[in-house]
Amino acid sequence: MALELVGEALLSASLELLLDRMASQDVMDFIRGKKLDQGLFNKLKIMLLSANRVLNDAEMKQLTDRDVRKRLNELKDAIYNAEDLVYEINTEALRYEIQSQSGSHTLFQVRNFFSSRITVKNVEARIVEILNTLEFLMEQKKHLGLVEGSVQTRPFPRLSAATLVEESDIYGRDADKEAIIKLLLSESDEASGGSDRISVISIVGMGGIGKTTLAQSVYRTIDDRIMTKPFDIKAWITVSEESDVFTLTKAIYEAFTNSENCTVKETFQLQLKLKVFLEGKKFLLVLDDVWNLNYKCWYDLKSSFESAGSGSKIIATTRIIEIASIMAGAPNQYQLKGIPNEDCWRLFEKHALGNVQPSVYQKLEKIGREIVQKCKGLPLAIKSLGGLLRTEQDPKYWENILKNDTWNLGKCDILPALWLSYYYLPSHLKRCFAYCSIFPKDYELEMETLILLWMAQDLLQPQETKTPEEVGEEYFKDLISRSFILTNQDGEFTMHDLVHDLAKFVSGQSCLSLDADCSSVLVSKTRHFSYQGHKSHNIKKILGLGKNKVLRTLLLLDQCYEFGREKYLMHPQELQSLQYLRVLSADAYGYSTGGHLIMKVVNLIGNLKLLRYLNISGAQIKELPDTICALYNLQTLLLNRCTALTGLPNSIGNLKLLRYLNISGAQIKELPDTICALYNLQTLLLNRCTALTGLPNSIGNLKHLRYLDLTSSSIEKVPESLCNLHELHTLILSGCRKLTHLPSNITKLINLRHLDILGTSLREMPPEMSNLKGLQRLDEFVIGKDSGSNIKELGKLQNLHGHLCIRGLENVINVEDVSQANVKDKKCLTSLRLKWSGYTDDPLKAREVLGRLQPHSNLERLSIENYGGLSFPPWVGHRSFSCIKSVELSDCKNCYLLPPLGRLTSLEVLGISGFEMVERIGDEFYSDSDVDGSSSSVITKPFQSLKRLGFFNMAEWREWSLVKVEGGVFSNVKKLFLEDCPKLKEACLPNNLPSLEDLRIWENDHLIASLSKCRYPSLGLLGIYRCPKTKTFPKGRLPSNIHTIQINQCNELVSLSEEGWPSNLKSLEIRYCEKLFAHTNSMKWNLGMLTSLTTLIICSPGDVLDTFPEEEGQLPTSLTSLYLLRVPNLKSLNGKALRHITSLQRLQICDCQQLQCLPEEGLPASLSDLNIDLCPLLKPRCQRGTGEDWPKIQHIQSIQIDYEDI
Repeated sequence: MALELVGEALLSASLELLLDRMASQDVMDFIRGKKLDQGLFNKLKIMLLSANRVLNDAEMKQLTDRDVRKRLNELKDAIYNAEDLVYEINTEALRYEIQSQSGSHTLFQVRNFFSSRITVKNVEARIVEILNTLEFLMEQKKHLGLVEGSVQTRPFPRLSAATLVEESDIYGRDADKEAIIKLLLSESDEASGGSDRISVISIVGMGGIGKTTLAQSVYRTIDDRIMTKPFDIKAWITVSEESDVFTLTKAIYEAFTNSENCTVKETFQLQLKLKVFLEGKKFLLVLDDVWNLNYKCWYDLKSSFESAGSGSKIIATTRIIEIASIMAGAPNQYQLKGIPNEDCWRLFEKHALGNVQPSVYQKLEKIGREIVQKCKGLPLAIKSLGGLLRTEQDPKYWENILKNDTWNLGKCDILPALWLSYYYLPSHLKRCFAYCSIFPKDYELEMETLILLWMAQDLLQPQETKTPEEVGEEYFKDLISRSFILTNQDGEFTMHDLVHDLAKFVSGQSCLSLDADCSSVLVSKTRHFSYQGHKSHNIKKILGLGKNKVLRTLLLLDQCYEFGREKYLMHPQELQSLQYLRVLSADAYGYSTGGHLIMKVVNLIGNLKLLRYLNISGAQIKELPDTICALYNLQTLLLNRCTALTGLPNSIGNLKLLRYLNISGAQIKELPDTICALYNLQTLLLNRCTALTGLPNSIGNLKHLRYLDLTSSSIEKVPESLCNLHELHTLILSGCRKLTHLPSNITKLINLRHLDILGTSLREMPPEMSNLKGLQRLDEFVIGKDSGSNIKELGKLQNLHGHLCIRGLENVINVEDVSQANVKDKKCLTSLRLKWSGYTDDPLKAREVLGRLQPHSNLERLSIENYGGLSFPPWVGHRSFSCIKSVELSDCKNCYLLPPLGRLTSLEVLGISGFEMVERIGDEFYSDSDVDGSSSSVITKPFQSLKRLGFFNMAEWREWSLVKVEGGVFSNVKKLFLEDCPKLKEACLPNNLPSLEDLRIWENDHLIASLSKCRYPSLGLLGIYRCPKTKTFPKGRLPSNIHTIQINQCNELVSLSEEGWPSNLKSLEIRYCEKLFAHTNSMKWNLGMLTSLTTLIICSPGDVLDTFPEEEGQLPTSLTSLYLLRVPNLKSLNGKALRHITSLQRLQICDCQQLQCLPEEGLPASLSDLNIDLCPLLKPRCQRGTGEDWPKIQHIQSIQIDYEDI
């Protein structure tokens, strides 16, 4: 019984697959044909079986015995070497089989030819070397105390998707969360680690105790704790082991600005950019998992935050008390302890006993509580063991976990609970888990990519009824269920640091990410290697990588060389020596700047005969060499973003084992017919191939194709032969705007699960769509005038999930057909879009159609477009739709009343546009109504969850009546957009919106004038656009909290008032306001009185502005950033006026074609960042060292001209 409870060792599944390969026909023919020593080969099999019997004991003892661990690694090497040998033989057999198909050879002739032309070298010598290693290791087993025992496979129950535990569960942290939030919301800073403006709060605790989970919970919910949003901006950075100032500053800047690939390379320049961006902004920054931060590094890093708004906060999570002391003073160091016992039990209970019968529960509870005690309050350990035990209800199994010797290991880097969870995994999961250590800590895993890599390394056990991809997805979900892989609310996958440490431990020398400590000795032993080029490692450590003769995986996860400095991870020429390579991801070499490198790589890849996975995405190649099409083992070929690629060679058809092909973004005009000979192809991605006009007629030969993506291609028709692809489950045609018809026989695709035709020009659906009963995603259904595309065809499609758009509702002939569509019964639809086209001449029919389209109450998003009824049916706005979060009603030109949308308790986003008949919005918009239309006597608070509200193109709307309820009707609205509502009266603007942060008004001068009467305590951004009668701004005093004002296309604006501006105004943007800058108004745009203003943007002021500024004192001395954009007649800058702006740090001049030179007085000495773009007269004068204006700007640290550093 005890043996049955022991999980299989890591190598046992590898040995099983190896022995199967050794017994294959190809290998047997090779042994006989080459007249090799059959006895030697049989002896190798026996020795491998003998080694297999001590694997379990060795795997357990490696934790405490270094000698055992050393021998186990040597055993791995021996098995890997045997695998390489057998794989070479299989590859040669495959090569001759494929080559024979192009000639007249029979398979019998090929097998005879095989023995004489084989190129596998030194076979017997390699077998002898492997045997010697195995014999030595088996002799050592007695000295090491290893005990033999047959490895038995325990049935491994599969978890359904419904039982997968979500990562968001938090137990026992309410008090901790409240304490952190209290520190965040406090205005004073008692921490010695913070400055007067910025406080630092450190969360300290051992690994696995829940520091990151607690910080995430606080980060997600802090904005909802008080009425006014406490921080202007937020960012989350995972620090881990990378703590140099440049890397951290770059990550922080990109997170705050929502940008990627910041091109600044100097630390000082980058800090200046961050400092300018943070100017006056109150921020929250989380630095998660800080490891190696010393005082100097922290001192240098936080200097970038000095310009930020008062009350900014930083949360740092760390295991190390010394780091916490450096970053935050004692009052703000929060020591996180284990969760209380009862909360530990609740967490374990949810993960381990969620589906247990009451009778079984009683037997397991006592044992379970004892197991929980051993986890010592660590949530990660509890969840991991809970995931392991979730599928086991045998009390003896639980007892075995409880009494395992692993709990008594003493001092060990691996948590006992995590080790037990790993040890009791079946071997196929152990191998896949160990391979994950090839990725750096905190790396975001992609399920599809990881499965393809597992496939390339033979880590997936074949199953008769499932594809390898389906098996890999099962494995991935199994690892999630046991908390070896974590998933967050955004669907991103990562590994906890401690779990990553475990994966590194069990993979030993075989897997290496350069994030780990590395040495030349270790690299020479490794089989799987990854590298992140942007990390600050000494590249000299791995310059010998090309000497590694046994490498199987080479993943370049980022740019792996420095342009112009000739620092390569490895020279492309060294690829030739990696003869056992199965995975090569050279995406990093693919950008245009390093195009010369990718060409060398591509031309040499053809020598890697064992390659199964090849990623050269982004390579600027015009054609794919035939040598790559001779890599007969290839299963995955990634060519996405190869924008210069115009065609594929006919030899692509030789890749008979290819399962996944991605050519997205290429400029391929047509596919060769030979691509249809890839009978193993499962996935074909052609999205954004905008030059592709069609598919081969023989596409139907791809019998195993399951996923086809043609998004935004130029195809005009889909071949009828595609309907022969009976395994196809996903067909993506979205954005194919030239596509007008689908194949008439598409209903033969009996396994189709997802059909996306959004954004096409389809005129109607094919007939008998109801035959696709397995369809789960149908993004659009087009009703045509032909009976074959009748809306009632939707009726039998009861499994539809997600989004559905029903287009062409004007073509409904019989309204009874609409009822047969059974939209109300489609419980899994979350988004519904109903769309009429053209003019509706029968409003009563339109209303009846809409009435019969009532969806299920689970709906979350609703859009109704061009509806021609006079009013809405009762279901629109009915309180039963408690899940609806978003509603958009547009171009309902005949409606004179809005539906009672205020009753939708979960509604967060509402957009109303194009209601040409609406003149007044009153009680009907907010409240319940009786059958006769009168208001109900009880009005609950309407729009209680609404956060974003927009009215657009409401030409006749004059009155907006608000109901009186406690707290106000729109108390939670944060964004209000009023566009093209020219007749809305001044008094109608809601005057009390306590949560409003963003207000935009188009084409309504009345509303602009009424702003001084409004109470908007949270308003930060005010935008006014196309207000033709506004001549002076502001009129009256604006809300004081406004920090940003945008004025755009106010053509009659001639002056800016000296009073009424917000006292906290930081940023002012003026675009397309020509009269304001006319010479006669030069002093009417005086901004000198705006003493808090730090950013000024002036764009497209017309031809009237030739000097800027025209007078001294027009600009406030507080400015730190000045942008002059598209000023076509600007000829000079007023140096005297500019030099008074002593705080100016950033100046950008863009598209000023007539600007001739910089001022003689030079630019302000405070300037640190200068950008000059599209200024042809100025560009040569500012060139480093040679330009006439260079002496005026040489003191500036960061200078860019036409988007390039100089």
